Amino acid sequence: MKPPVKWSFEPILLGGLLILAGVVLVAFFFLPSRQLESPVKHQPVAAVTTNFFAMDTVTNVMKSPAAAVPPNWPDFKKRVFPVAYQSSNFQWTLADGKDTNVIRKLAHNQLEYQRMLIENDTIFRRQLIYFNQGFVPLAQQALQTGQNLKQITLPGLGGQELTVDVKRTDFRDGGIRGQIYGQLPGQPDSMVTVAFANNLEAFTIISPRDQIYLQAEAHEPGEVVVKSINPQTYGQPQY
Repeated sequence: MKPPVKWSFEPILLGGLLILAGVVLVAFFFLPSRQLESPVKHQPVAAVTTNFFAMDTVTNVMKSPAAAVPPNWPDFKKRVFPVAYQSSNFQWTLADGKDTNVIRKLAHNQLEYQRMLIENDTIFRRQLIYFNQGFVPLAQQALQTGQNLKQITLPGLGGQELTVDVKRTDFRDGGIRGQIYGQLPGQPDSMVTVAFANNLEAFTIISPRDQIYLQAEAHEPGEVVVKSINPQTYGQPQY
């Protein structure tokens, strides 16, 4: 068995990831809206027959009316992958998000398909995850009661859930859109950024000490594509 890879996490690399984490936030707020706990115990789910996983992700969430974004493939289907296991709010699929056949069903169009193929060389894993409730109800409740949001839970890969201590929030339009900034408990060098609009969500979790580098892009309402990224190569030009 090969020993775990040790990353040399240079300051300039951290800076690059911080900039990367902000891209999703810019997407949500400058373009029209549409759009650590231990792993929890999960309930096995029987084979699901309903259908299930863009950037409509960050492509459709970010697009403006004038943007030239290719239309969805005629055979694109939502919720095309069955659920393998679930917690109270999240459901994880087991489809290998780096497999080309899976990507073909995951992507909305040819542009997104090509992006994911190129991105494959810079990530370790990609997984479609569904959620029952997003951050809009939490934001609206916080605004109505005047109480600060103190903790949130985000999905990791393979059934893991991560608790986040909230440090700052920026809720807009009555809580329909917003940003959340925080850290993993006990990890002062970690950084968590969340952006949401209606029922679309995206987030980034960076914790060098824990070797956690996750980025989630919105896919469809109630769905995120979570990726474990390679901090040495993610965001770098791929040729």
